[in-house]
Amino acid sequence: MGGAFASSIGDIVESTGVGSLVRESSDEVTADVGQVIELNDTAQTAKGRMLIKFLDDAELSLIEHTKVYIDKVYYDPNPSKSKMVMKMALGTARFASGRLGMVDKKNIDISTPTAQIAVRGTDFTTTVDELGRSLVILLPDEWGEPSGEIIVSNEAGSITLTEAYAATMVSSVSSIPTQKVVIDNITSATIDNMFIVNPPREVREAIEEQLADEKNDDMGALDFDYLAFDELEKDFDDYVDEGEYTRLDFDALGADYLTDVQDVVEELIRTMAELEDVQDSQGSGKARLVNAKWGYNTDSQYSVFEEDGGIVFHRNVNGIISIRFLTGGGISLFTDVNGYKDTITADGGEDINVFVTQQDF
Repeated sequence: MGGAFASSIGDIVESTGVGSLVRESSDEVTADVGQVIELNDTAQTAKGRMLIKFLDDAELSLIEHTKVYIDKVYYDPNPSKSKMVMKMALGTARFASGRLGMVDKKNIDISTPTAQIAVRGTDFTTTVDELGRSLVILLPDEWGEPSGEIIVSNEAGSITLTEAYAATMVSSVSSIPTQKVVIDNITSATIDNMFIVNPPREVREAIEEQLADEKNDDMGALDFDYLAFDELEKDFDDYVDEGEYTRLDFDALGADYLTDVQDVVEELIRTMAELEDVQDSQGSGKARLVNAKWGYNTDSQYSVFEEDGGIVFHRNVNGIISIRFLTGGGISLFTDVNGYKDTITADGGEDINVFVTQQDF
């Protein structure tokens, strides 16, 4: 008997809180236990969790505020002709490949907005933020050994993860995955969306090393004129009306000779990221941010994201600051905490002013 696309490719075996399945027809059904999974379903959670088991015993687990597109699952009596394709779009999802041998591992295609993941009999997690940045972690098996291996790749390069809790971060489709690191002192249960907001120390160090390497590759000391650099006198408003701004547009000429090069590079990265946010927001309906970007901001340590029809500024340093603004008006957030002092605005500010101060006693 030849293979065929089954109407049911699995079902929900656990569900708590708020979650749903969006069908290809755009119909939305509640994620109740026993609800069947169909081709082209989108599984999504709000304040809830969901565990899906497929016909080959593969498992897909979603925590809160997570979205996964189940593009194609095809079972054929010949496993080499079977296929499984899905995209981890947002939040934290865990995938464990099936144990029944119904799909050859080479035919399992898992992706995020910035990377492809080749599966070799594994259990792993992906954590994806609203900008598509992806953290991939290989999990151990029940005996604490690596559950297999995965290859994380995009157009810039690839990295292979083979150790338990080995991880890599992928910032964009054109940025090579960071070098492999092994994260200490975590368990599978502790991996959640905060890992993209506040990555583990090992991942942060890998990101910093990658930025340093990219700086050295892009701008050698002999190519840099320290005497004529004025980019730090500008902010992204100076570029908005000049069309799309790219790395090729800035003129790397001269700076204050005494300026620290690392500070220059970090400010350039920040300004370019803000420009990208402005360009993205023009087509996405997102608020225009000044002095911040969507996602995690290393200077202020605010995480900025959309939730429940508003903009959330969340900071967890020596206490939690979490503020949600309804969209539709200009926002100004004045912050003076732990050595950081600046103003973040959304859509021009002025309509809503909030002051946050924090002192150590």
